[in-house]
Amino acid sequence: MLKKLVMGLLLACGAASSGAIDLAGLQNAHDPGTITKDGDTYFNFTTGTGIWYSTSTDLKTWQGGPGPVFATNPAWVEQKIPNFKTNGSSYWAPDMIKMNGAYYIYYSVSQWGTTNSAIGVARSTSLKNPAWTDLGIVVQSYGKGGSELNAIDPALFRDHDGKVYMSFGSFFGGIGVAEIDQATGKLAGAVTKIAGGTDARRDIEAPYITRNGGYYYLFANRGACCKGSASTYYVEVQRATSVTGPYSDPRVILPNVDGRYKGPGHVGVLKENACNFVSTHYYDTLDNGNAKLQIMKMTYATRGTDIDWPQLTRDFDSYTEGCSGISDGRYALINGASGKAMTVADNSVQAGAMVQQQTWSGLKSQYWYVIGHGNGDYSIVNENSLLAMDDWEVSMSPGAKVAQWSYWGGDGQKWRFAAASGKYTVQNKVNGLVAEISGGSTASGAPVLLYALHGGASQQWTLSRK
Repeated sequence: MLKKLVMGLLLACGAASSGAIDLAGLQNAHDPGTITKDGDTYFNFTTGTGIWYSTSTDLKTWQGGPGPVFATNPAWVEQKIPNFKTNGSSYWAPDMIKMNGAYYIYYSVSQWGTTNSAIGVARSTSLKNPAWTDLGIVVQSYGKGGSELNAIDPALFRDHDGKVYMSFGSFFGGIGVAEIDQATGKLAGAVTKIAGGTDARRDIEAPYITRNGGYYYLFANRGACCKGSASTYYVEVQRATSVTGPYSDPRVILPNVDGRYKGPGHVGVLKENACNFVSTHYYDTLDNGNAKLQIMKMTYATRGTDIDWPQLTRDFDSYTEGCSGISDGRYALINGASGKAMTVADNSVQAGAMVQQQTWSGLKSQYWYVIGHGNGDYSIVNENSLLAMDDWEVSMSPGAKVAQWSYWGGDGQKWRFAAASGKYTVQNKVNGLVAEISGGSTASGAPVLLYALHGGASQQWTLSRK
């Protein structure tokens, strides 16, 4: 265990240097959620009255948002948590994900020191011009303590197959994970306990799961928060080959103190231009222990005994240096020859439906989730069907059809993007062929097929992030 602790400390020692990025502006943050982008603007939602947030256009300089998510509390909140309004209406640890054509914010409310808690969710089609609709309780706990999974600290992520999962939990019953129904924003099935809940693991909270290659990584806080420079928080990471575990023994990845950075907490991962950026809060020992936002760069070790374990550093010069891929997100794919959008035929949700081009009209079957695997491979999952883009019948022949199919994770469902005249080619991994509209057709309904690269406009696609 001592060896793992030392190794974890070494992984975390990306101390600030002349090359580090210093954040500017309003840096207030406590329990920050995953940084989320809407158009040209990044949003950082964090613990506070009504759910407070800040914004930035460059990830460096931040300013406060014009108002919180909730001007008035949803009625269920004050029914669930007595005296919530008189105790400051502080919503804890929000997290954000985009799905089903909207932004969903998950937040927790609780009576301090108890398991009388709940996680709620609200929805808005825009962050820049928000109109929030609260959708109510996602999961709750009832104040029974002990082994009860405490319904706080939600964290969301999208897996390679397009499914969305929420992890949550804390002291008391430990950490759980459950799939989210993307049509409703609520739970799609049962909660599985994945960590904590024993006497030796009581001080655990603020989970976050991300995936890289074949591993799922569970980050969680240990120690005690909310004491400024006296906070004993630190961050551990475990890994597994399934989202529900079993997870490995933990390693320390962010120690309690590293220079001015004290008590780091609440990991979130922004996947931007094929790089990973981790946001947390920290207590600034050089500024009266005030809680602030920090953003670090995360990579995965490629050699030695630490292979495939995450490493964090503050010592990087820009958010673009070494980052040359596609950001994870929701896209329309527009053909360079026809100007038409990659679409599932007949808006089908059936496995085996073909992919074709149609005039852009904003149908859900024209939106695709692009999900990086961490090695240059991507899944491309249709928003309407939640099925993956697929080389039909794993064909190796030019003219192979492109269809949607249930995710099975083989090379026929892995794709690579390469820049081409300001656009991109979309190459299938199993056969090396690229997606095109055969013959450069401009007709609606023309199929997307796979051919050898020839550089024509029919093989070029604009990725329009939506």
